[in-house]
Amino acid sequence: MTKTQALINWFQKYTEGYLLFSGGFDSSAVLGAAMQAKSNIIPIWVDNGFNRAVAEDMKIQARNLGANDLKIITVQPGETVLENPEKRCYFCKSHILSLVPKDGLPIFDGTTASDLGNYRPGKMALDEYKVLSPLAELGIVSKETQDIAVSFGADPLLADLESCLATRINYAHFLTPERIKAIYDIENYVIEKTNDFHVRCRIDDADHLRIEFAKPESYAAFADKEFRDELFRLGGEACLFVTVDVKRSRPNEYDKRIIQ
Repeated sequence: MTKTQALINWFQKYTEGYLLFSGGFDSSAVLGAAMQAKSNIIPIWVDNGFNRAVAEDMKIQARNLGANDLKIITVQPGETVLENPEKRCYFCKSHILSLVPKDGLPIFDGTTASDLGNYRPGKMALDEYKVLSPLAELGIVSKETQDIAVSFGADPLLADLESCLATRINYAHFLTPERIKAIYDIENYVIEKTNDFHVRCRIDDADHLRIEFAKPESYAAFADKEFRDELFRLGGEACLFVTVDVKRSRPNEYDKRIIQ
């Protein structure tokens, strides 16, 4: 049996519920499987101001996967989240889960087997709310969800838009609107110019903004003065220095110094 079929079969025992839906490959794989299993799963997309995608994108993605109803929850991040402590994701996820309808139906998410064992404070909130993670339970890792999600109809370009911009700011540095906007503007500018969906713009401290490119096209574009000037203009709204990392885009390295 393929993992795709195993995921569909997993939903045979769940006829109703809610899915924390980001529109990325992981949660899209889960939603697609639920729809294939004819389960009445309602996807929930959270607008908390940290999104790179917009609601209309996610409505389209949900429809691509067979879900006609996308519930949107608008969240104003609390002061604790905005202070950006190391357990930021725990407080953020707890707030989000507290807003999911409390009607006794199960909640699902797109946590994969790849996420287990890493520093994931948000996982504590998932456990407290008894959120079910079919991908992790079935041993499906992140690199496998792309093919699964696309096979169900997910648009890979919309899936690549999914990203939490709060993770771009080093812990203990506030998640201010100016910083989030600078990150959003730079990443979307790079995507527009080079199709580099895995670009990551990080704020290391109050003075330094650092851009991690993922594609050769982005490094090539950086040779163009107009491209460089626009990056500096956008980043200069939040920081004194705007730099480009010589190492390509990678997962958040701020977590590496945290002792679990």
